[in-house]
Amino acid sequence: MTSRHPRVLFVYPIEASFVQNDLHLLQSFCDVTKFHFRGRSDYTGLLRSIRRSDIVFCWFALEFASVAVCLARLSARKSVVVAGGFDVSGLPEIGYGRLLKRRGRIEARVALRVADQVLAFSESSAQAIRKLSPKSNVRSAYLCVDLEAFHPAKKDEVVITVAHVSRENLIRKGLTTFVRCAALVPEAKFVLVGRHWDDAGTTLRSMATKNVELTGWLPAKELHELLARSKVYVQASYTEGFGLALAEAMASGCVPVVTRRGAIPEIVGNAGFYAEYGDEAAFAKRIREALRSETGTDARRRVERLFSVERRSQELRRVIAQLGDRHTRLSCLKRGSATAVHEGVNR
Repeated sequence: MTSRHPRVLFVYPIEASFVQNDLHLLQSFCDVTKFHFRGRSDYTGLLRSIRRSDIVFCWFALEFASVAVCLARLSARKSVVVAGGFDVSGLPEIGYGRLLKRRGRIEARVALRVADQVLAFSESSAQAIRKLSPKSNVRSAYLCVDLEAFHPAKKDEVVITVAHVSRENLIRKGLTTFVRCAALVPEAKFVLVGRHWDDAGTTLRSMATKNVELTGWLPAKELHELLARSKVYVQASYTEGFGLALAEAMASGCVPVVTRRGAIPEIVGNAGFYAEYGDEAAFAKRIREALRSETGTDARRRVERLFSVERRSQELRRVIAQLGDRHTRLSCLKRGSATAVHEGVNR
C-alpha cells in the first residue's frame, strides 16, 4: 500500500511574500489546495474544501481562521494557525492591533485555542499568544529569507528602510524618525521604499531634507539590488511580530540600526546597533557608527543560521508529519469502529 501526501488546505487573506513562502514550501511535500479568503461569501466554499482535506493551514488568527479551525474540528480534521502580528496585538497607545476590538479578541482566542498547532512568528509573538490564550498549543517558528535572492554587494553610503507608507506606519514603523534622522546624517543618502497607501508620503516629504528619497513600490529585482548595496538598514518600529524586511536586509549584508521592541532583538541579536524608539539623535548616532562598522557580515551569518528557508521547511515538515500521523490514527480508529459495528450487525 503506497502512502499519499497529506492533503493540506492553505487558507490565507493576503498575497504577502511570507505567506507565499509557506505555500511554496508546503507544496514541496504536500498535496496543497489554495484558498484565498476574501470575505464571508467564501465560507460555503471553505467548508467544502475542508471536507476534502486532512489538515487546514491558516495564516493569521482572524475571523476566517476561527471559523476554519472549528469546522476542521467538527469534521475530524487537524488545523494549524500561523500568528504573531496585527492579529494578536492590542496597543491602544498607537491605535494598533486586532485585539483593540472585543470581537477581534474573541476571534483570535477561538482560533488559537481550537487549532491543533499554533506557529508564532517569534518567541515574542508566542508570549503574546500565551497571554491571550493560555491553553493554546503554541511554539515559535521563525519566518524565512531566501538567501539566494538577498545577498550582499559592494556597499554605498546608503541608509534604507522598507515599509508601507501610511499614517499608521509613521508611528508604528517609525518612518517619521527615519526621515528626520537624515538631517542629522547629511553625508549619507536615506531611502524609504514602500507603496504609498494614503497622504503619509506628503507628510514625510514636507519634513525631508535633500538626502532623502521616497521611491514608492519597487519590483523585487530592484529592491534586492538596492538592499545589496545599502550599508545600513533602519527599523525604528514601536513593535514588530517578526520583521521580515529587517531579516532580508541583514541577509543583504546591511548593518541593522533598530529598537528593542517586540521581536526585533530576536532577529538582530548582537549583529547590530540599538536606539530608543522615537529618539532621533540616538538613531543618528547609531547610524553613523553603523556606517563605519563591518558587522554586515555578522548580520548575514545570523540570518543563515536562524532564518533560512531550510529551517522553515523543517519546521513545517515536522508539524505536518505530527498532525498527519494523528489524523491517520484517528481515521484508522474510525474505520475500525465502523467495521466492528458492521460485523456486530451481521452476527
